[in-house]
Amino acid sequence: MGRYQKNVRFEWNLAQVPRDLPALPPKHEIKIQLQPDTELTWEGIQRSFLNEKAWMIGLEAHLDQLRRRIFPEGKPLEKMDFFVLQHGSRVVGCSAVLALEGEGPQLLSGIVMDYEYQRRGLGVTLLQRCLLHLAEKGLEKASVITREGVPAARYLYPKFGGRATELEPASVPAT
Repeated sequence: MGRYQKNVRFEWNLAQVPRDLPALPPKHEIKIQLQPDTELTWEGIQRSFLNEKAWMIGLEAHLDQLRRRIFPEGKPLEKMDFFVLQHGSRVVGCSAVLALEGEGPQLLSGIVMDYEYQRRGLGVTLLQRCLLHLAEKGLEKASVITREGVPAARYLYPKFGGRATELEPASVPAT
């Protein structure tokens, strides 16, 4: 017997995203990393997913698909903007963003946060910054694809008017 995971697409009308960003705590900043180190970045992304129990089923396939999407041919996707949230010199969150009109997703990696930095409002600020960046690039809408029931789908992506649409379920072998 197999288990089925429902994938959902969250979509935002970028005109509805508030323009004023909340202040980050001291020693925190969000910036675009122009040439992210593929291996170090990938290690951080994997670590974030490994610490989230809701991703355990089908994680390997999800990570494989994610890596191909943001690092095709082993290097960052051309024209991708890579946002990092730093606490001092440590990268604690990131998001790979591609400002292309259409179905997307434009948030290629979604919002990825180290487990110990979650539930502090930092992911909300990173999401808002990424959505504003896409609006500044001239997009009217943006989307991300995630799995139903994971914390980001329940608490983060509904922010700023994010609307969920169920996608075709992906079959995942039972464990």
